[in-house]
Amino acid sequence: MSPLLLLEMLGLPLTWLALLYVLREPLYGFWRSYMLNWARWLQLPLQPADISSRQDLMGLSWVPGAGDLGLSTTTGAALAAVVIVVAWGLSIRMRGRWLPGQYLVRVLCVVQALALLYFWFAPIPFPHQLLSHGVDLLDAGYVLMLSIPVLMALGYYPLQVSWQAKVVHTLLILLFFGVMLPQQALVHMLILKHLSVVFMPVLYLCFGAVFDMMVFVALYAWAASTAPLSATH
Repeated sequence: MSPLLLLEMLGLPLTWLALLYVLREPLYGFWRSYMLNWARWLQLPLQPADISSRQDLMGLSWVPGAGDLGLSTTTGAALAAVVIVVAWGLSIRMRGRWLPGQYLVRVLCVVQALALLYFWFAPIPFPHQLLSHGVDLLDAGYVLMLSIPVLMALGYYPLQVSWQAKVVHTLLILLFFGVMLPQQALVHMLILKHLSVVFMPVLYLCFGAVFDMMVFVALYAWAASTAPLSATH
């Protein structure tokens, strides 16, 4: 590796990390405004809160008296059981080029079934609330954004492409996550608010940090595919 390439592999991720740290509060402020604006359209009872009292950077709270869940745990469990049976039955018909989808659907069914077993043998109030679930999702997303420059330094920056291309692709990936993460949190809260808390485990495990990492892998593959074949020499 040339000294210039080593400098890019070390200097660029350090610069991105410093920038993400400096912009942490503005980023969370954007997420807070974004979720509050959409909450009015989606009829989610979110309101601004004192950040110091919440002890987090989101500064959101649930409107008092608005209630936390839609369906009861019992009704939600019945709905989840029906969804599992229907999804498993439909997965049987997934053959040929749809076979990978069969594995994915069945994994989701197993995770949801395990969640139902938890509620069956431990019929106590679920320890997590909708708002804390959304905040945890955004916090995990921010940690992933911090890891993106490091991952790019290990897999993309060693390629023989211009530093401008590396900066642009990293910036686009970070911007994508900056907009996707609050949308993801809103979708989770919307499903849990109008359906049931029994869907929280499958949302958190399969459509949380793991899903975000899969999205990053897809975006990284897109960025790397733009490099010429000579970039590895």
